[in-house]
Amino acid sequence: MDILGRKLFIQIIFVPFILSWLLITFAKSVSMIYAEIMIQGISGGMSFCVATYIAEICIPHHRGALLSVIEIMYSLGILLSNILMYYFKWNLVAAFFVAISVFGLLMTVLLPESPVWLYSKGKHDKSIAVLRDLRCKELHELDPEIRQMEISCSQTFKTCSKETFRNCLKAWKPFVILSTMFIILLSTGYPIMLAFTVTIVDRLNIPYESSTIAVLFAVSIFTGSLTTPYFMHTFGRKMVLAISGLGMAVSMVIVALYEELAQDNSWSCIVPLALFVYIFACIIGVLPVGFVMGGELFPLEVRGVMNGLYGAAGYVYSSAMMKAYPRFSSLLGIKSILWMFAGFSLLAALFGIFILPETKGKSLNEVQEKYFKKNKKSDVESA
Repeated sequence: MDILGRKLFIQIIFVPFILSWLLITFAKSVSMIYAEIMIQGISGGMSFCVATYIAEICIPHHRGALLSVIEIMYSLGILLSNILMYYFKWNLVAAFFVAISVFGLLMTVLLPESPVWLYSKGKHDKSIAVLRDLRCKELHELDPEIRQMEISCSQTFKTCSKETFRNCLKAWKPFVILSTMFIILLSTGYPIMLAFTVTIVDRLNIPYESSTIAVLFAVSIFTGSLTTPYFMHTFGRKMVLAISGLGMAVSMVIVALYEELAQDNSWSCIVPLALFVYIFACIIGVLPVGFVMGGELFPLEVRGVMNGLYGAAGYVYSSAMMKAYPRFSSLLGIKSILWMFAGFSLLAALFGIFILPETKGKSLNEVQEKYFKKNKKSDVESA
């Protein structure tokens, strides 16, 4: 991403997406489906760069709301998949997503390159031209933003491996903050709840069809994602994470208490309601904050590299959780798993209140100046 540019890297993401959907469309064996999953996983991991791109092209006041659009599209994909799978065969659904991926690749031609990345590569005139098109302003009105880019990019022209490694070491603090946050957010259980919805509902003491709950989950996910830009724009990152974590914790406590205390199904309706609140609360805060902050906290000179490492750490942990869940569930029981999710959800809320930096309304350069001054000073002294 740092070498090729944000736009070209986004275009590259669509290639494995298209290839993977083609494989599953014409799959004749299980091995082809395994290959599809591996190839599509590459695109999924690379897609973290989208948050970086959005963070760099929009003004600080709009950044939270626009980054939340990632979550809307993610949720729309889940909802669309559930609806299509209800009516069509899986290979026809895969063919539909081939068309969607090709359309997405064609639409990237219209994307402008990140002006911040262009400026960091010494392409100042082109960067300012792109910025004028994005802001629809005259040159003199862009002076503050150009000055911010100049300050931010002043130390970014050395791109050798040794210099990149040194800069990555200087960015240890945001990496530790974000990686810790991401592990806590994943431990709230939402990846498992989304992947094992049918299995979990089947193990709960409620008289409802698990497939019906799964479809309603998808509706809840999409509905919640539509409100995410409002929450991110209005309350900021810290408050949104706190609200989201508390909502998830309370919901999981209700479900766990029902499993502990219920003697019959007279109050069973409260369980799907609590699960929907859990998913809704997750979508408005826990899920988008994990993507948003990666594009905001890392310094420009290593934003691509560190964002990739941050995403990789999260995906490795998520994968380990997925593999471990069936065994832990059989050993500990579903009630213990629910209590664990509630505890980590509360921890996520506390992390948002006391540790997470607030980036709402601040330029990317201001974020670095406010929260990581020591690193900035050492950069200047070494220069």
